[in-house]
Amino acid sequence: MPKMTPEEFVTWLGPAAQVQCKPYNLPASVVIAQGAVESGWGASTIGKFNLFGRKAVSGDKCIQAWTREYGDENSYVADDSHIYQGDGWWRILDDFKDYDSLLQAIDDWCILITQEPRYADAWSVWCNTGDIVEFAQAMASAYATNPEYADNVLVTIRANDLTQFDA
Repeated sequence: MPKMTPEEFVTWLGPAAQVQCKPYNLPASVVIAQGAVESGWGASTIGKFNLFGRKAVSGDKCIQAWTREYGDENSYVADDSHIYQGDGWWRILDDFKDYDSLLQAIDDWCILITQEPRYADAWSVWCNTGDIVEFAQAMASAYATNPEYADNVLVTIRANDLTQFDA
């Protein structure tokens, strides 16, 4: 998928995110922002529809791709698929989910947030406060290794008025 302008990306992803997030009572703005941050506005999608960098688990249809992870020099064992790049960043070859549709990818994200124990705190924050900032911060600590991930998601939401999709 070619890189899109932010406007093109939001036009493409926004309506689908709004439809899929509504039954789960999740903010579509976070899905759209994460898709933008993870894929570079569509430039680095894994397969056709994995905008979120979702790694595969046993039994998933998957595709191998390189990713960057943050951790100290002892976070991984350096080998052909784990290359330390310095300053806490690693280049890793891993298995990622390969979705058949955009709606399937968004639905999987919704299931992850609402059902996976690792995201219980984020889900609880959202259910109890409905606060996008608190939700993104709680979700980011479980979702990504990048220490600036929550800030990147929140800046993307604000800069592109993505809360319009949360109604």
